[in-house]
Amino acid sequence: MKSTGRPGNEDSSLTPKNTSADLEFSINCEIPPAIPDGDQYQAVFVRAEKSSFRKKQKIYLWFRLITPGDWLDTEFYMACSEPAKGCKAASCKYWLAWVLAAGRRPTRADRMSTAIFKGKVFRVRMRTVIITAKQLNRTPAQQYSVVDELLEVMVGK
Repeated sequence: MKSTGRPGNEDSSLTPKNTSADLEFSINCEIPPAIPDGDQYQAVFVRAEKSSFRKKQKIYLWFRLITPGDWLDTEFYMACSEPAKGCKAASCKYWLAWVLAAGRRPTRADRMSTAIFKGKVFRVRMRTVIITAKQLNRTPAQQYSVVDELLEVMVGK
């Protein structure tokens, strides 16, 4: 008799094995620590990554804090939605950061390379993420900080 995979099935190959064993999973991402919010932090650009989140393309700009203190050399990211065609550039987070870093508007909005962030020190605003994407409160252990905004180019103008 051929198995249908339904309850009451005689085929033991479909029965879960090791049901009492603990499972271990690895998380393939970096989750920064939570630090106090503020505008006093200085950071340097490290790298850019592109990913999708909730069916939208995101740009993650990673920065390393160089402000002396407990979080010296800790990396944090600034998440920006990838500008869609026809978007109002002046309201796009990436456009605002790029213009600040370049000290000018782009000559072509389709050629805004992340290379513009290299070799510069920025004063940044840090913000703690306290709510999930589903608008639920995070516990203190689940909270983390992000670069919310680039405020000023300190070095490398």
